[in-house]
Amino acid sequence: MPLTAEYRLLVPRATWMTARARNAMHRPIFIGAVSVSAFVAALFTLVFMPQQAQKKAQAIAPKPGERPDTLLLVLGVTRIQAQLAAADTAVAVARARSAVLADAAIDTLNPALTARHDSLAGRIAELERLLARTETAPLAGSYRALGESRELATSSRVKALLDSLADVEREREAIGTSGGADAVSVALTSRATEIGRAIQDIGAERREALRAEMKALAPPPRPSAAEVAEADTLRRIAARESLRSSLNVATAELARTRRLLLELDRRAERAREISTMSAPPYALLASAMVFGIALGFGLALIKEIRRPRIADAHEAERVAGVRVISVIRPRPASPERGRRLADRMAPPHIDPGNDAHQLVWLFVAPPASSLLMLTVTGEDSTIAAIVASNLGAIAADEARNVILIDTDARSCPVASALRVNAEPGIHDILDGRLRWPEATQHATIGRDRVVDVVASGTNKKPGVAPISSLLRGEAPRLARHYDTVIIVATKEQTLGGLPGALPMHDVIYCARIGHTKLADLKKSIAGIRQAGGTPLGIVLWDDVPPALLTPAELAAGPRRPHRTTEMEAFVGGRAR
Repeated sequence: MPLTAEYRLLVPRATWMTARARNAMHRPIFIGAVSVSAFVAALFTLVFMPQQAQKKAQAIAPKPGERPDTLLLVLGVTRIQAQLAAADTAVAVARARSAVLADAAIDTLNPALTARHDSLAGRIAELERLLARTETAPLAGSYRALGESRELATSSRVKALLDSLADVEREREAIGTSGGADAVSVALTSRATEIGRAIQDIGAERREALRAEMKALAPPPRPSAAEVAEADTLRRIAARESLRSSLNVATAELARTRRLLLELDRRAERAREISTMSAPPYALLASAMVFGIALGFGLALIKEIRRPRIADAHEAERVAGVRVISVIRPRPASPERGRRLADRMAPPHIDPGNDAHQLVWLFVAPPASSLLMLTVTGEDSTIAAIVASNLGAIAADEARNVILIDTDARSCPVASALRVNAEPGIHDILDGRLRWPEATQHATIGRDRVVDVVASGTNKKPGVAPISSLLRGEAPRLARHYDTVIIVATKEQTLGGLPGALPMHDVIYCARIGHTKLADLKKSIAGIRQAGGTPLGIVLWDDVPPALLTPAELAAGPRRPHRTTEMEAFVGGRAR
């Protein structure tokens, strides 16, 4: 059952973007090409543009002597502003004096002010009488009478002092009743006197305030002739208006000059910006390099986001709905393998001891004496051939009779992986020139293990239908002689129905991390099912592409006899 978009929504966006960035880093050639192109373009721009910018900066920069001096204008405006402020002050003083003189022309007070004056005089006389009483008779009663007068009764300070005075009087009376000590009585008397003096001071302050208020109500003296002449405002107003006109003219000239200076400053700043575009060579080189790398990685990331590729096993399982059997990664060379001549002479990509290949074999291995007929395919038939060859090597180590059949005549991946002749092959059997035993080669795996190989051939490209018919007819015979049959097919042949023509429809699909598109993987797995195949799982290749011999190099290499007397004696003619 395929796992579709419902599982894709469970992936956090940060995880998905991390996978895309990791895949973008798997494209060093694309990033390098874009980076080098951008580096050259940026370096050319950063070197060529400053030379043109210097000429432009010289053209727009202000010329010597073009900048005006505003110091004299500012000093003139400041002087006129000071004169105008003095004129305003003189006019204000003249107006105030004129008003005072107008009020002084009246030598008597009006009835309301007269009544106010008389009332203040009576209040002052009453307050002076109470203050004189406190001076002649400094007793608690005198102080209380002063504090309860009309002038002081409304004061909160006086109220507090009167309350304190009453408390002192009560304590004195209590001491007198009980016959207390004279020292306490003396202290209380001293305290009462202090409170009374405070009330007396407040009364004196109030008296002085009333006297000042009454003095302000006195009629002003008559102005003299000189004072009347000093109060004339017409002459001062005319002088002020003249100064205002001069100030407007000077201010307008200063504003025009400042606008010109601002324009010149902008031109000078623009010229400095243009002239500073050039930088040291090392800075130009570093900036161009950083720009190129960033652009290359950015384009690779955008391309990866538009058409995402496999990032890890979980993503492949989630998209394809098929289990990832193993992930093949590079591992350091084993010192044990290089000790024996047979291991050193073995093909470089054949490593049956690799845990990743062992894991694939454990997943597909049938019970003892059972037939295994498996199709290995993928976008890159070279990777499929390496996986199939290692499965055959592991099966041979377990004493199983193994045959590898290659159907890809374009690249001959099995022959390249096992370093055997690419001809004869499938096309010779299809043309009737050879039979299966005559087209079968033997590849030595290790010291005492042999697998049979039927190469693809290089003369022509057989179609899917002839190969399917051939394998369907030869399947019973292959099952009698071999218990492990591994067929390496291209993706086109697999989707064309090749696994469905076999007695066993099991298929292993090989993909590359960071290169196989998720959409192509999903489409391929669905196509295998529609073609009658059964996808057992996916094998991911997480390494650089394997470098195998091309068909031309195989054809130009030394050709060994297909069936020698020693080989016949070793294999015992079992493939006949």
